[in-house]
Amino acid sequence: MKNYVLLAFLSIALIGANSASAHGDDSKCDRNEFHCYKAWKKAWKADKKEYKAKKKMCQDRPFAAARKHRKAHKKAWKSEMKEHNHTHYYHWY
Repeated sequence: MKNYVLLAFLSIALIGANSASAHGDDSKCDRNEFHCYKAWKKAWKADKKEYKAKKKMCQDRPFAAARKHRKAHKKAWKSEMKEHNHTHYYHWY
């Protein structure tokens, strides 16, 4: 009898945990799913540069913001290239 109650409780807990984890923020889900760690890291750095560009623009420094924005685009391009190379060619990492 105890086993049936325990089994029912564990199954309800497992179903609840799966449904709770499925309600995350999926606004950038397609961009953040990488097969390559190096591509993910470049995308993270690109997001960091974009944030710094917005911060510079708020400080009324448009030239610094433009420079950060260009570097963010460069890092995003590198991220896409690394992901493309990783998914289209065989890599061990």
